[in-house]
Amino acid sequence: ERKKKKKDEALPFPFSSSSSSLVFISSHSDLFNFRMKECDLFSSSPLRKTPTFFTVILLILAWLANEVALASIHERVPRESPPLPDLFFDFFPEIEGSIRIAEYSMLILLSNALMVIFLHRHRWHVTRRVFFCVSLSYFFRAFAISIFQPPVPSSLTYCAPKQNGGSTIVWNRVLNMFWAAGIEQLRPRELCGDLIVSGHTLTIFISLQSFQQYAPKKLQCLSLLYSILAYIALLAILLNRKHYSIDVVFGYLVATRVWTEYHSCVISYHDGNLSRNPLSSFLWTRVIPYLEKDVPPPHHFSNQLECPSDCLPSMGRYREKK
Repeated sequence: ERKKKKKDEALPFPFSSSSSSLVFISSHSDLFNFRMKECDLFSSSPLRKTPTFFTVILLILAWLANEVALASIHERVPRESPPLPDLFFDFFPEIEGSIRIAEYSMLILLSNALMVIFLHRHRWHVTRRVFFCVSLSYFFRAFAISIFQPPVPSSLTYCAPKQNGGSTIVWNRVLNMFWAAGIEQLRPRELCGDLIVSGHTLTIFISLQSFQQYAPKKLQCLSLLYSILAYIALLAILLNRKHYSIDVVFGYLVATRVWTEYHSCVISYHDGNLSRNPLSSFLWTRVIPYLEKDVPPPHHFSNQLECPSDCLPSMGRYREKK
């Protein structure tokens, strides 16, 4: 009888994290119905696509900034200077061609991350989060490689001759590089200077974190495998002398810190205390309310994959034609 009385007691349940009022629920069935209504409330909120397009534009600008920076600093890279001392290079020999392992591993991680992003139940929200983190990381990389140009890590690295040209040559270089997206398997590397923050490392670890953060529980068993693959890729980059060790370390730190800081601010925003988060002093956090306004709070944000609704009618028409 005491157990029945405890079950029948009114249970306080807050309507939202920012609401001060309490709704009292007298039974478990009422609690279930209340939670279902609350989920419907968040799922029926209007979807804002403009913030996602904003992050797409931001990503394009960040990538363009990297290409312009590389095309311009190529003239300032020292050619006669020997490679800088590196502890990793002292213990491990140079292995030509190992960059293929790194890039194939990167493409596997990137393709899996994109699959999770674009098939996610909240794909518009996830896309803007990931693209914003990528944009921040690559804007920082463009700034870093512009202010510091060490000599190339290997004497076997080919650098195109200096042309001492103006803006026309820079833009021609950008147009030649842009479509390859920094992948050497698509276009041989000719320009030198983008060393201080490894772009491969940024892509590898942002892809890995995207999968770990937003993949459903059924796919989380692959996280360990992908983590091992990511570190194998880093080892291959260093063995091929495409970067110094510090470049890879900086790439790892930038990718993981930007991701962690952004998602920490997201949690604070949905809890209603973003201003109390010490990270809110950064200028980029002013964009968070704009990006997260229509995103469900963490306790309603479920990681589920589903086919986009726009694809279903086209698939049906395709079957009818067959």
